[in-house]
Amino acid sequence: MTRNRWTPWDSDPVTDGGMGAVRVYCLPHAGGSAGSYLAWARSRQVPGLDFVPVELPGRGTRMAEPLPASMEEVVDGVLSVLEARPEREPFLLFGHSMGAQIAYETTRRLVAGGRPLPRTLVVSGCRPPGSPVAMPLHDRDDDELLKGIVELGGTPAEILEHRELLAMLLPVMRADLGLLSRYMEAVRPTVLPCPVVALGGDGDRLSGPEWIDGWRSVTAGGFRRRILPGDHFFLHDEVDAVMEEIVGAAEEHAGAAG
Repeated sequence: MTRNRWTPWDSDPVTDGGMGAVRVYCLPHAGGSAGSYLAWARSRQVPGLDFVPVELPGRGTRMAEPLPASMEEVVDGVLSVLEARPEREPFLLFGHSMGAQIAYETTRRLVAGGRPLPRTLVVSGCRPPGSPVAMPLHDRDDDELLKGIVELGGTPAEILEHRELLAMLLPVMRADLGLLSRYMEAVRPTVLPCPVVALGGDGDRLSGPEWIDGWRSVTAGGFRRRILPGDHFFLHDEVDAVMEEIVGAAEEHAGAAG
């Protein structure tokens, strides 16, 4: 497995941010691809940060590969990405929705292996690990699955008219939601030594503000939460505020492991 298959828009270690740039590895929501963060990766509006979208198997540039069957398999791949970075290079992990659980589990594996940790774990639009699954959609029929997805705000209703696109989207979404459901039922959360920043949308029907606060229990480091206007996919409309929190996470904990 090559690095670029996981991070197709990865940048060189020396960027506009200079040698001190902090890499932000971005993990997608269920059904999502690295393309969700393409605009972040190509932007030069946040000096000192290099955004690295991580592509999971079975979607985007890796569509020909089998979909992952377990969280362990997904995290194995993410760890292989991190192994390719210079050992002392600072980094953050950012994940939205399912991506937040991937980022959390990746950090746990780094802790267990005695490996460098992210300066901060930044989680977005997600209940803390071990919480009950809010909308178990993976075992519903296609129409009910699509209805649930649209209600969350991540997929425009107009996409229902594009059957060819739906034929590609549904298997990925169903597999991801099933993987996430199994993980949430089985995980026994442990406390991380690194700081956590948790972001949420005030109108999120899946992971509302009351759930975002729960991330406080998984860290022995600093904790900060911020609730922004919007639904489950608030981060697309509140980009400036999300960037502000990521920059803060990188700067405030510059002395942390990583």
